[in-house]
Amino acid sequence: MAKFEILLLGSGSYAFRTMDWVLEFKGFSVNLLGSPEAALEALVKKNYDLIIAKISKEERDNLEVLKRAKRLNPEIKVMLVSGSLDTTFPLEAYQIDIDDYVIMPISTSELWRRVQTCLDGSVVDLVPTQTSSQSVSEIDGLVLNRLVSATSCLPMANTETILKEYAAR
Repeated sequence: MAKFEILLLGSGSYAFRTMDWVLEFKGFSVNLLGSPEAALEALVKKNYDLIIAKISKEERDNLEVLKRAKRLNPEIKVMLVSGSLDTTFPLEAYQIDIDDYVIMPISTSELWRRVQTCLDGSVVDLVPTQTSSQSVSEIDGLVLNRLVSATSCLPMANTETILKEYAAR
């Protein structure tokens, strides 16, 4: 597999840091940025294959970044990410010609599948490319442990629901 360049544009949330970690483990070159300004600067300096951007009411500037990214590189693939409680999807997003739309949370295997499909239109083997003794199930376990520590400040009912949904994937 060719080493694809991916730009993650998110608020530096735990979910985006986990995505960064998972995609790098899979062998992608990932640049995680938290501001639209930094993303625009990065897009001018480098041609990315895929931009994954968080979309919400608070992060509408990310849509402008996506428009500019498409102008700079019409071949760039675009994946939008939204929180499970954020059901707003602006009309402008349809005009950008997005390639995928993901509602969080998402399992590691589903993330890999969706990213690979965006990049070359095919689904590939989901075995990590890094030489490591860690299997996919061990990686899922590590991500699950990170979710447990990240959700420890949530009410117990929310934590149990999140963990059950993740384990079911």
